[in-house]
Amino acid sequence: MPRQRKRQRRGATGFVIAAVVVLGVPLLGWAGVNALTGGDSGDDSTAGDSTSRADAADETSRGAETPGSFEIAQAARDAISACAGRLAAGDAYVESAGVGIGHWGEHVQARTDLLNGAVGQEEMRAIWKRTRLSGPDDVAQATAALDAYDALPGCADLASVEGTPANVAEQAAACLERETAMTTAVAASTAGLQDWANHLNAMASHADGEMTAAAAQDLWVASWEAAPVNIAAYDDARALLVAAPACE
Repeated sequence: MPRQRKRQRRGATGFVIAAVVVLGVPLLGWAGVNALTGGDSGDDSTAGDSTSRADAADETSRGAETPGSFEIAQAARDAISACAGRLAAGDAYVESAGVGIGHWGEHVQARTDLLNGAVGQEEMRAIWKRTRLSGPDDVAQATAALDAYDALPGCADLASVEGTPANVAEQAAACLERETAMTTAVAASTAGLQDWANHLNAMASHADGEMTAAAAQDLWVASWEAAPVNIAAYDDARALLVAAPACE
């Protein structure tokens, strides 16, 4: 991060059918058969009740082990909420970095305009002074915003939540899409702001006598030539972020 010099079975209860084969009792009636098998007319009812109770207990046990649709949806909503918080912090950082990158762009453009004859020395130096004096606050505020963004968990939990209702799944997909755009925007913001911080440090070093005027001029010209690449990358990434779906 730019800093200045100062400083995530259904169990089938199988039904057991007991087969009792009665041999050698052709003349016995129902009472005799019941006496031999130890059964009576109430046994089937008792067995059915017992099996039903076992089924019910099995269903209850499975329900305790497997999250229901409400729990799955709630977990997804919690993950969306956490992701939305991080992305909001990312928005704040990108906007804060944009202030500093804007001042850096003015600083660079002032020399370009001078060379093109669009401004004079006095106007260029006034722009340089104004932007230079704003620089330390630009970097400090953006650094604090980046720290706040980095301190929050990411959106990785959204990718592992399955079986959610359609509307929740759509929210999760939108958040993941915005996170991709945010990652690009944060990287571009950091690169552009780092260029500004580096130039501020170089100017401070020159002012403190730690760098000769010739060395400072060479470094400044090199920075001026390279600056448009990262400034343009920031502008493009921010535009993509603005176009990305909201995470809410």
